Amino acid sequence: VNYDDLRADYDRLLQNASPLLELSQNTTFKIYRKAYQKSLPLLCAVRKLVKK
Repeated sequence: VNYDDLRADYDRLLQNASPLLELSQNTTFKIYRKAYQKSLPLLCAVRKLVKK
């Protein structure tokens, strides 16, 4: 993931209508939360392997 591209996209969104910005923030948050929840079991498994 190129963070400069993401920042450029975010700046573009900031320049657009605020409802659009709110929508993008909500969807981004949901995506991050979903990814975090999916990675939790994986992190637990890795931790168990490291402890052994």
